[in-house]
Amino acid sequence: MITTILATIIALGVLVTVHEFGHYWVAKRCGVRVLRFSVGFGRALYTWKDQAGTEFCIAAIPLGGYVKMLDGRERTISEDERDEAFDQKPVGQRFAIVAAGPGINLIFAALIYALISMIGVQTPVPVVGELPTVTASKTRLPAEIVSFDGRDMESWERISIAMVDVIGDQTTVQVGLRPLDSTIVNQVTMPVPRDLITDESPLVAFGVRPWSPPIPAELARVIAGGVGEASGLVAGDRITAVNGNPVADWSEFVAAIKVAYGLSTELTLKRGDLTQTLTVVPETREGPDGPYGFLGVAPVVKPLPPELIRTVQENPIKALWVGVERTVEMSWLTVESIGKMITGALSPENLSGPLTIARVAGDSASSGWYAYLSFIAYLSVSLGVLNLLPIPVLDGGHLVFFAVEWLRGKPVSEQVQMQGIRIGMALLMGLMFFAFYNDLMRL
Repeated sequence: MITTILATIIALGVLVTVHEFGHYWVAKRCGVRVLRFSVGFGRALYTWKDQAGTEFCIAAIPLGGYVKMLDGRERTISEDERDEAFDQKPVGQRFAIVAAGPGINLIFAALIYALISMIGVQTPVPVVGELPTVTASKTRLPAEIVSFDGRDMESWERISIAMVDVIGDQTTVQVGLRPLDSTIVNQVTMPVPRDLITDESPLVAFGVRPWSPPIPAELARVIAGGVGEASGLVAGDRITAVNGNPVADWSEFVAAIKVAYGLSTELTLKRGDLTQTLTVVPETREGPDGPYGFLGVAPVVKPLPPELIRTVQENPIKALWVGVERTVEMSWLTVESIGKMITGALSPENLSGPLTIARVAGDSASSGWYAYLSFIAYLSVSLGVLNLLPIPVLDGGHLVFFAVEWLRGKPVSEQVQMQGIRIGMALLMGLMFFAFYNDLMRL
């Protein structure tokens, strides 16, 4: 819980600060007087002022922030102040000030992706062990996925993103598969699912199961107080048979135990140089597909062999380009996902709120620096893209008003802007309520 709270506050605090700094920096460059720079909403926890009179504030609720500028629409300003008022600046400068917030979020994401690329990361080679029946018959498995929809693939992360990209747009996709015992790449056609249901992995939706070397049926840990311990199992035991049927690896052992829930089951095992037989009654547990047997034991997991580990690392110049490419890709994926939710290709239940963000923040922080930085980068992309949506209240809505003003040669009337803001607020509150409801349903 502590990790989740800290990871969430750090991520949101950094991204909100970056976003508001974009507005602040461009406003100062344009000669606008900034009255307040706040990170968070609600009661001020700490404030200070700079020499220009700008008040900087850290507030209690770290779910947003704002930059308050001198504006003649909010209070009467003197003639001496007109040159420093936001509403008195040319439309081009006002457009730049508002666009700078989401713009700097996208730049920040590109820099994080570039940093990740420069540091380098080790990732499993994307080797598939199971495919849809219509596809599996056309190539030998296990095989490495080397391309997807004409794009080179280097990791499962890249493949998952590419899968989401084609759902709802295509009925089939070309996939390049290279069997592990061959240098020849086979191009196969894979069916694309019609939609992606809530919390479903793209790999599951496509019927793809990653492959890894078989795990031996050897126990690394026996949960204290569990059925396995009560039956006499200890760490180091190697299971060789279940009810007299030989088991070659951990997956076969698990499959045999799952169907034996509540039943007296005989295990043949090797303990050191001795062969023993124990009788266990697997605990009955309920899963999505019904009851299953559970012993409370964990296997010895050996690291992947070097040939199945890939180091992805680039020089600084290439890393910057990779950062830009990744940001553009994730921005387009965000826009496309919104469109697919509207058309029904993606379930609206995939929309997430603050509880899901907090959960993912905690999980990614616990998984290491790579996962956490990737999470911050994607959250920065989402913040930038969503703020550019043409919804009044958001930055994108203000940009629409400025664009109309530039085309008409005069500002949009205050009445129209206020009506738009009311509609935008209602829409935004509805989306926030729906996202929060989805969070609660996931819990």
